[in-house]
Amino acid sequence: MQLTIPIIGALVLIILIANIRIVEQNNVFVIEFLGKFRRIMDAGLNFKVPFLERVAAKVTLRQQNFAIRGSYPSKDKVIVDVATNLIFAVDSGPDGIKKFTYTLSNRDQSIGAIIENSLRTYIAKETHEGILEKKEELAEHIRNDLEEQFSDWGMTISSFQITEVTFPATITQAMSEVVASEQLKKAAANKGEATKIQAVKEAEGEKERKRLQGEGIALEREAISQGLKESIQIVRGATGQNSAEILALLTLTQYLDTLKSIGLTGNSKVIFMDTNVTKTTDLMQQLMASFETSVDPKKKA
Repeated sequence: MQLTIPIIGALVLIILIANIRIVEQNNVFVIEFLGKFRRIMDAGLNFKVPFLERVAAKVTLRQQNFAIRGSYPSKDKVIVDVATNLIFAVDSGPDGIKKFTYTLSNRDQSIGAIIENSLRTYIAKETHEGILEKKEELAEHIRNDLEEQFSDWGMTISSFQITEVTFPATITQAMSEVVASEQLKKAAANKGEATKIQAVKEAEGEKERKRLQGEGIALEREAISQGLKESIQIVRGATGQNSAEILALLTLTQYLDTLKSIGLTGNSKVIFMDTNVTKTTDLMQQLMASFETSVDPKKKA
């Protein structure tokens, strides 16, 4: 009898220790009593009733990833390969944990099936190009489509991402060629605009050059006229000749200076000119006659 009490005490202690449950942070244990849901063990030190209670499930409350990849036909009959990533967590309330534990027999299969069904339905309504342009809209549509069902399963969706969208090689190549063609068109348009701008600038530059050249010639002629006027006045004061004689003399002098400069130019070619004195005298007389005629119109008649 004396040995029985310690033995019983030891057995009780062993049983109590065996039924201690330590639940880690962000985890819960689902406890059943005689096969029926009873309660939730939260993080920390817990005890369960020996033989009558059991841990039916260990549930993490951390966020979880569920990634799948599938191929679906688009509206324009292109097979679109889509990779997705679902980020979800178990509803931390007792009702949510209970639903998560008991609603689905094959959770991963059910999640994958509902995601694929939603993707297939949406993609069938869009062209392959539209899917690329509406990746964010697609992700938002899938998330909204899944939220109610996931709530019934005791889960909340944190994020749904379209991580990759790919097409068959022939479609991808065709799209690349279209993009390249558009870029070439833009480049050609830019080049044409640049050529136009350059032509306008050159025309404006040529216009300005000619304007300045004309002003230079006008100033040069004005200076020559002023010089001739002063030269005529000086010669008239010295010799008493009339204007026609003086102009003829100055013109002849200019003619002789021109011949001299031609001879001194390094790049000049061989030029045959009649420099006979009589020819010079004839030229002088012709100049005189020309000036007299311009001064007196009656002689011209």
